[in-house]
Amino acid sequence: MNEVLKALRERRSIRSFTGLPVSDEDLKTVLDITAFAPTSRNSQAFHITVIKGLDNIAKLNKEVVRANQKPGYERYQKSTASPGYSINFHSAPVFLTVGVDPTKTNNPREDGALVLAYILLAAHSLGLGACWINQLGLVGDEPEFRAYLTALGFPTAHTLTGSACLGHPAQKAGLPDRTYGRFNIVG
Repeated sequence: MNEVLKALRERRSIRSFTGLPVSDEDLKTVLDITAFAPTSRNSQAFHITVIKGLDNIAKLNKEVVRANQKPGYERYQKSTASPGYSINFHSAPVFLTVGVDPTKTNNPREDGALVLAYILLAAHSLGLGACWINQLGLVGDEPEFRAYLTALGFPTAHTLTGSACLGHPAQKAGLPDRTYGRFNIVG
C-alpha cells in the first residue's frame, strides 16, 4: 500500500498527549502543507491562528467555557461546565484555529474543513497527534469570545470554521471498527 493510503487509514483522533512541546520545525511543516489544501476556486482565503503553550491554551479554555454558558450557546454547556473540561484534553501544547474569509469564497466551511484535514494528516505523518475540535466554531461569533480571538490575531472578517489541538501522543491509538460500503456506484 502506498504511503498516502497508509496515512489515511492509520490517522486517528488523539485525545491524550504527553505535554511535550512541538518543535518549531514540525509546527512549520504542518502549517506549510496547508498551502496545498484544496479550496473553492483556489481562493486560499484561510488564516490559521496558532496558540502555543499550556498557559495560553488555558486562557482560551476559560473563554470557551464562558462563551458556552451564555444563552443561545447551550449545545456544549453541560460538557464545558464540568470541572475537568479542557479544550485541548489538558496537555496538547498547540491549538490551531482556522478561519476563512467568506467574501473570497462561496464555501468557507468546506474550505476550512479541508485545511483542517491537511493539518490532521500532516501531524500524523510527523508522528504527532491531533484532534479536530468543534466547540470554537459554535461560539465563534459570540461577541466577547470574538473580541478575544481578534486580540490573538484572528481576522475579524473570517468565519471560524474549526480548530485542532496538536501534540505528542501519550499512547498509540487503536484502530476502531470501520463500516465499509457506504456508497453506491451508478453506471
